[in-house]
Amino acid sequence: MRTARFFCDTINQNGAVIISDIQFRHIARVLRLKQGDMVELFDGKGTVAQAIIEKIAKDSALLKVQDKKIFDSENRRKIIIAASIAKAHKFELIIAKCTELGIDRIIPVIFQRTVKQADSEMSARRFEAIAVESAKQCGRIFLPLIDKPLSFEKALENLRTDFPKAEIIFGSLEENAGSIINFDFEADVIAFIGPEGGLTEVEENLLLKVGAKPLRLTDTILRIETAAIAFASILAANRAAR
Repeated sequence: MRTARFFCDTINQNGAVIISDIQFRHIARVLRLKQGDMVELFDGKGTVAQAIIEKIAKDSALLKVQDKKIFDSENRRKIIIAASIAKAHKFELIIAKCTELGIDRIIPVIFQRTVKQADSEMSARRFEAIAVESAKQCGRIFLPLIDKPLSFEKALENLRTDFPKAEIIFGSLEENAGSIINFDFEADVIAFIGPEGGLTEVEENLLLKVGAKPLRLTDTILRIETAAIAFASILAANRAAR
């Protein structure tokens, strides 16, 4: 049976850890774990530990760290998905599936034709919580970086600064767009997924100006979440095949 995993911000060797809130409910009410049971802890930054449950109280659990391992930062090509903001539950799906697929950074982007959504700290916390739950389920050690919503221009500027050698691609239905199946990347890759209304001519020209490649999935118009997850899946499979 697979050891249950739980997220913990700080993990100290042979130290005590208190688990509360959602993580505690998973321990006590979903899995019904007991004193003496062993679990796995991870901090999303490379630390993984085995811990034993020493006490379960009304609203928290006390764990004792038994063994801790620190993994080096993932030395591989980075995959960044910069997708148009969609309705909350749709972007939550993007967060969950991109986390499972091992995407390194996820950016909610405001394009000219993006349907404006409420901008709140609650949404940001919700996205982080979804990434944690997805990482718990799939066994991922490092959590993806999730940016706050950015304008298209600002997202492009930031990403070109952070990943100066990255290849940039974007979803397109134009006849001259190649198939993503034939796209092979040697360095980091940034994929821009526009809104369902499509990129404006100005946005597309700006991408082309910086050397971005237009790529297509199908000949049909896709929803934002479909396109983002499909791009992420193909890019992740390409990376894993190396």
